[in-house]
Amino acid sequence: MFRQPGNKWFVPGLGLLIGIVLGVAAALGGQPELAVASVAIMAGYAAVLLVFGGRSDTVSVLGGRPADERLQSFDLRASAAAGIVAIVVALVGFIWEVAHGRDGLQFSIVDAAAGVAYLVSLGWLRWRG
Repeated sequence: MFRQPGNKWFVPGLGLLIGIVLGVAAALGGQPELAVASVAIMAGYAAVLLVFGGRSDTVSVLGGRPADERLQSFDLRASAAAGIVAIVVALVGFIWEVAHGRDGLQFSIVDAAAGVAYLVSLGWLRWRG
């Protein structure tokens, strides 16, 4: 994740930028409602981070600014749990698609990317440590 401990604007700005990119993609794809919703959701996320980031430890972590080691460990464990869930969902999706006579390529790409990222990260961390 992108961590900019000294800059409270980085993650909200990145979130808003992602919302705009999603909105443009949806608009180009002929889905104006999705375009507006994408920008609105991400703008709301950015606003929550800016308004409540200094008042709530949880929102601070969501904004990329864990205050102490305890919150950093929560962030790390939550990220790992989210990654595992995403990989399992992609694996189940792949199996579902294959069982229904389709190639499941969209799911296999996600699983392959996750597997490669894990192996590269593990190797990098082992080499560094």
